[in-house]
Amino acid sequence: MHNCRIRIGTVGDLPFLKKMLYEAVFWDPVVKRLSMDKFFAIPDIAKISYQWDKRSGDFSLIAVDEQKKSIGAVWYRFWKAENHSYGYVDDNIPELGMAVIKDYRGKGIGTELVNKICYHARKLGIEKISLSVDPNNFALKLYQKFGFIKVSESGTSWTLVKKL
Repeated sequence: MHNCRIRIGTVGDLPFLKKMLYEAVFWDPVVKRLSMDKFFAIPDIAKISYQWDKRSGDFSLIAVDEQKKSIGAVWYRFWKAENHSYGYVDDNIPELGMAVIKDYRGKGIGTELVNKICYHARKLGIEKISLSVDPNNFALKLYQKFGFIKVSESGTSWTLVKKL
């Protein structure tokens, strides 16, 4: 694995979490990227980070390199049936998001982030965790390696769940 450290995220990491959400959505280099402003003007996107760290259960981990530069993040958030994101399953299952800066991918950082956030969630008594992923996304193999199983499809994405 790349020499990095993983720390618990803070509300001050919100700009980086938003950058990582942007990277997670625009994982495919063929897809034309919106500007960050236009991307976060989309209501279904804006709500993913809205009032981050002010709702019960919001949690993130940040991977940092030797110079303490943030290079990857993983996070989860609980949603309600009447207001949820793309990987929603039910109110008791938080939805996970993750991204690693392009130059640091393929070095085990994503594996370590997913491992640590699952460990943290399990310690809190969370029984399952979900996510949404395009079946063509290279991250799908990582999630499957961790035991995430497809439970539904929505548009071009699959909703996966992992029992903790």
